[in-house]
Amino acid sequence: MGIFRKRKKLSFLDKQKKLDLKSKRKITGKTSIAQTKSPYSLPHNNEAFSSQILKRRKRFKKLPQSALTNPPKRLTQTNSSFWKKLLISIVLIISTIGATYILFFSEIFIIYDFTIYDEETEITSNLFLNNLISKALLNQNLILYNEKNLSKLIIQSDPRYKIADIKKIYPHSIEINLEKYPVIANLVENIQDPDGLRIEKKFGININGMLITENDEDPNLPYIRLESNKPLKLNEFPINKEKLDYIIKLVNLFEEKFGLKVIEIKYLKVAKEVHLKTERDFDVWFDMSKDMLIQVDKLKRALPKLDIYNLPIQYIDLRITSANAEKVIYKLK
Repeated sequence: MGIFRKRKKLSFLDKQKKLDLKSKRKITGKTSIAQTKSPYSLPHNNEAFSSQILKRRKRFKKLPQSALTNPPKRLTQTNSSFWKKLLISIVLIISTIGATYILFFSEIFIIYDFTIYDEETEITSNLFLNNLISKALLNQNLILYNEKNLSKLIIQSDPRYKIADIKKIYPHSIEINLEKYPVIANLVENIQDPDGLRIEKKFGININGMLITENDEDPNLPYIRLESNKPLKLNEFPINKEKLDYIIKLVNLFEEKFGLKVIEIKYLKVAKEVHLKTERDFDVWFDMSKDMLIQVDKLKRALPKLDIYNLPIQYIDLRITSANAEKVIYKLK
């Protein structure tokens, strides 16, 4: 039975020495001392070894005294940038506060005066408008003031105007340009004077029923004749807007349906009636409390039996309501 000897385990240092001895053996011939490539060998007397040593030393190199007294450039730049941003922020805040005070709280932009133009003509004698606008603009800031509010106030307070264009003129003025509603009809007033004589007076009336011109007429517009107990004056409302709207629509509808021009309208305020005088010199009576379309259609259906274009008619009465809705009352001359 053979005897086996247990191989003694070599330590790391023993292995390193053994490898070093092998590397130092001389080999015959032209070759030089062999260098092992063992992972456990360390480089000796060569550039690689020296460079590794230098790298290790650099890691633990002490900072020079100048680095302690003079902070790094990056740190200095960071501190400088911080103070610069802080200074800029302070300047911006102060500027904003100052500008806000000047614009909104100082008296620089307080409205001191205004000018009113009526169709490019300056108005100076209208006390009503002057007082109205003065109260609205009292102690108002021109920048903050909403010009739409003033425009709405003027239009609601004075029915003569349909547009009030407001223009701000800095630093403390306002220009107001007004545009009136146009005249839509001539109003002829018939009034009896104390001596019993009938006096006729003419006005221009706008869409709101307001008299805006006097002793003036437009022959291209319809004439509305009105019986009155007292003389009318400018800026009065002899016909309210709803009644006037009814009259104008009725005239347009009649002329469209029958092709006859209406030359005059008689408005009976108490009776709530409208009498249309046509170019054929006959009247058509309408009840304003009833639908105009129903009354016009009734006359339209009666045309086959009632020749309004050739018969000598004095008047046609469409006010009457009967069991026979198609019945039309008329009178010949």
